Amino acid sequence: MIAGSRAWRATIASIANQAATVEVVAQSDEGGELPQAVAVLQAVPKGNKMDYVIEKVVELGAQRIVPVLCARSYAGVSATKLVRWRNIARSAAQQSRRRILPHVEEAMTWNAALERFATQSQLLVAHEGAAAGSLARALARESAALSLAIGPEGSFTQAELDSARETGADIVSLGQTILRTETAAVALLAAVAALKKWW
Repeated sequence: MIAGSRAWRATIASIANQAATVEVVAQSDEGGELPQAVAVLQAVPKGNKMDYVIEKVVELGAQRIVPVLCARSYAGVSATKLVRWRNIARSAAQQSRRRILPHVEEAMTWNAALERFATQSQLLVAHEGAAAGSLARALARESAALSLAIGPEGSFTQAELDSARETGADIVSLGQTILRTETAAVALLAAVAALKKWW
């Protein structure tokens, strides 16, 4: 269980000056978290597709979402967008009865994401050119934390894939069809949860 993911039943004892006092009644079994911390590194897509990605991966249990700037992704993540994405994450967490609030981080470049997440976790990079069965083989190894990277519309460049391999990342397949970037994020997290028997 992820640290800090306990849930408690409580009643509101008083409300005053925009503050509430609650009384804890009992520990609750409602809601929950995946047994392993999962970060989703999503190349920033065009339009409002990131809204969908954040909502769905939060529902599926992602603990962290990182907007990533790749060669073929849409650059420029404004402060307004970041606020909206964090509000979407909060709403999705509440709807899904998550015990923690997943964090939407500041956008970072692909190289910065590799440097950080390939050293702190097992990094899986979804790519249509990966071999069949590569996802299951990668997940056969145990790791304390897991990061899932999804490329932009137009996919990762060869240089980006080479950089990922150099850091020790696993390039994994999501099947024989090419998925849209917003579909791939949801499919990869769902496949990981199923293969690890988290559900």
